[in-house]
Amino acid sequence: MPVAISTQDDMEERIRQIIDREDTAYFSDDQILLYLEMATDEFIQQYYNVFEASQDARDKIENLVVSETVSLSSPFNYQLSTLTSTYYRLLSARLTNSPTTSLKIIQLADYSAYLNDPFNKADANNPVIYQEGAMLKVLGLTTTTSIDLTYLSYTTLWSDLSSYNYEEIAQIASRKILQSLGDPRYQIMQAEILERNTILGGGRSK
Repeated sequence: MPVAISTQDDMEERIRQIIDREDTAYFSDDQILLYLEMATDEFIQQYYNVFEASQDARDKIENLVVSETVSLSSPFNYQLSTLTSTYYRLLSARLTNSPTTSLKIIQLADYSAYLNDPFNKADANNPVIYQEGAMLKVLGLTTTTSIDLTYLSYTTLWSDLSSYNYEEIAQIASRKILQSLGDPRYQIMQAEILERNTILGGGRSK
């Protein structure tokens, strides 16, 4: 019967329960912690990739969604390290004083089109936002402006996630351990993960 997971000891016990077999190598608590960090990272990436398309994915990582208001003035750049949580991905941005006005999120590669193309050029009514290195940058603003950001924060601590995800984190960590051992049970667990990702519309797990 699966262990009810609420503490680090519970999580380690559950992982050992999954991987335990007479010929399975022993993993220390510190080693298991490293696999848990990798598992948490994979979990976040997996569900971010289908965040917009799947309510299930949004529910899975809802604890990591942060809303924050920032003020930007010329040259309309914002240092990501000054946000209250560790930034991972931008989900949306709106003008605080005009909540119906969204800033379009673009990729750095599209920058020149929104700067020079008269048909796409960003302005105060159609501002755009993009990430360049450790900065968020906005095109189209002309005066100091308050912006409501919603972004996905980053963590490698499984306990930062909702408790109903803990069993899945244990399964991912166990799969990674079995993969490192060349254990044939890894293939079975991997097939289950791929089937779930296909249902969600997500990518391939590592």
